[in-house]
Amino acid sequence: MPHIYLSALPFADKNSLVYRDFFPHFTGLVSVDSSGIGDHGGSAVMTLTGCGGAVHSVAYSPDGRLLVSGSEDGAVRVWDTRTGVEAIIPLRSGDGPVLSVDFSGNNKWVASGTEAGTVYVWNIIPGQQTHQRLSGHHGRVNSVVFSPDSSRLASASNDKTVHLWDPETGGRLIALSGHKGLVSGIAFSADGEILASRSRDETIRFWHSTTGAEAHGMIFHAGYGSVALSPDGKIVAGTFSNAVVLWLCKSGEKIAVLDCRASNYFVRFSPNGRSLVAAHERGVRVWALQPDLSNSPRVDHGGHSKNVCSAAFSPDGRHIASASDDYTIRIWSAGSGQSTVEPLPAHFLPVNSVAVSPNGAFIVSGSEDKSVRVWDAHTGEAKLPPLLGHTDWVLSVAISPDGRLIASTSGFWDRTVRLWNAQSGAPVGELMHGHTDDIRAVTFSSDGCWLASACDDRTVRLWEVATRHLLAVSPLKCNGSTSTVAFSPNGRLVAAGDSWGQIYIWKTETGEPLHETIHGSDANIYSLAFSPDSTRIVFGGVDKAVYIWDISARKQILALQAHNDTVRSVAWSSNGDIIGIGSDDRTLSLWDAVTGALLTTLHGHSQGVRSVTFATGKRSIAIVSGSGDSTIRRWDVDVACKSALEHGDDPATSLASATLDDGWLVGSSGELLLWVPAEYRGYLQAARCTMWIDRSRIIIRAGDSRLHVGLNWTLCWKNRDV
Repeated sequence: MPHIYLSALPFADKNSLVYRDFFPHFTGLVSVDSSGIGDHGGSAVMTLTGCGGAVHSVAYSPDGRLLVSGSEDGAVRVWDTRTGVEAIIPLRSGDGPVLSVDFSGNNKWVASGTEAGTVYVWNIIPGQQTHQRLSGHHGRVNSVVFSPDSSRLASASNDKTVHLWDPETGGRLIALSGHKGLVSGIAFSADGEILASRSRDETIRFWHSTTGAEAHGMIFHAGYGSVALSPDGKIVAGTFSNAVVLWLCKSGEKIAVLDCRASNYFVRFSPNGRSLVAAHERGVRVWALQPDLSNSPRVDHGGHSKNVCSAAFSPDGRHIASASDDYTIRIWSAGSGQSTVEPLPAHFLPVNSVAVSPNGAFIVSGSEDKSVRVWDAHTGEAKLPPLLGHTDWVLSVAISPDGRLIASTSGFWDRTVRLWNAQSGAPVGELMHGHTDDIRAVTFSSDGCWLASACDDRTVRLWEVATRHLLAVSPLKCNGSTSTVAFSPNGRLVAAGDSWGQIYIWKTETGEPLHETIHGSDANIYSLAFSPDSTRIVFGGVDKAVYIWDISARKQILALQAHNDTVRSVAWSSNGDIIGIGSDDRTLSLWDAVTGALLTTLHGHSQGVRSVTFATGKRSIAIVSGSGDSTIRRWDVDVACKSALEHGDDPATSLASATLDDGWLVGSSGELLLWVPAEYRGYLQAARCTMWIDRSRIIIRAGDSRLHVGLNWTLCWKNRDV
């Protein structure tokens, strides 16, 4: 009862009758500020809940009255689209997660494809409910699609084949072979004569669905993902490199590239072919297709708290259903005339690396979206347009000690070290080639004269910054793939860690080992850092622990059992007092570097923390984190450590240190403070996070007056004495 007021009203659409009528009668409620996201409600028509896992696929029945979904919990669910309730009991095969579903055109069958490699055909007519198990694939089934006349069912699998089945008898009609990689998506033409298939071998092939012969005599070269055919059969659509690409079916000519600004693998045409939908981050993007396809207007429908896996138009084209990893299905109005909220400038794929300028003024980040970006460290605003040039994921970034240069490295398809002007963003000098695999890390020496890069090719290379040439001591060789490298603050040493759990320390001038290799761990080491006085080194990796060693004595000083998952990044504060650790368990922790005591654990990222670095200001120390959730966060270290020790009775204080647990903001003593609607949880900015760079965000604060929660919640009603 309390949270009808405490939670529902602050998140309600500000233009709704409920908000306008009731909010003036309340006091002491939280303030909810949003950026880059629309108000609660908007174009959302309905949210379907009840799935026990991520929802991988949705499809409408031909009459639009039912919607079928397949989810991670192994259930096929059939929903009534008018009421939002399940029309029949869940259909379970016992073959694990359901990856794809489809409705037959005769309204009789539902098909499902499973992770176990089986296909099921379910008869859902009341009184005739039966099912058939179709076996023949030797890998997970990624897609199932009925032909328009329901006479055939196609299935695509990791075993590199497409099978055609008779849904009435369950017999296999034909197996289509030719792809050299797993088949990720399939689609029938409107007349059912042609079947398109898309594979990880980066091709789209066309087949005669009755004979199995290849059609058109051509193959499209395209990236991995889904495939869709327009109703008139003229256009094929597919996702590729964070965009939706349209080709002419007969010629294979690329006719348009629609920016989707997200890693997505699902696209579908509307029944009349005038619109196109793509799964897009936490929602869907819909284009109203124009004669000039590249200038087609678009609308974003956002609200899911996690990745959207699938989307489908209703048969009348008026609604869109989306399936998400957040365990929900949302139904949207498909109208293109609605107002949109443009996302904030930010990365749209995981952030692999962050660095802070020596003066603390700006942050540099590198992402799987292949860009390097520069941000104001205090406001989070972009200081420059994205720095583009890398042709693969940006794996590491670094800033020179004078703040004038940015260095970046990239993955296998690029394999370069690049320099950029930090003020203008312009490339500096020629590219640095030499590595033969993913270049995992880059760092400047303390005087800015040298660069060090670490690579999966088992080498560390040292470069002269002025000339971009390799130093004579390069390459320095390791026994395993090398993910991390660091110069000592005094410039005399360079250290690296490898996949064998070994730490190498060389003399910078000569490249000679300082002493024998340190066997620091039994597993891959992903990150290391020197202490400010250059006497100690901290490192961590796959074994979830972090170790501190005395360099000269070659002796372990401390072992921190830091996290519940792989440690991705470690950093040492400039004053030498604190060690920051980022982990795949989605947390960032701060530790006393002398005693090894845990100071605080910072929650807020929805995916693993891949990079952490300290920023030192005039009055305080901050730590910056980059995550697989595509966001960058800045945390005030003093505030975070202080709030971890405080357990006051003031609800506003509790809110400042609250953590999100199963939908609730929970106070330091375990009290339930606020229920956060599911569609907002992925955008929530933690109170101890002082700056957050994301495409959308929600900030929850205590209002102007005392916050009324807990046992005193009734005080929120202004007219309680009336």
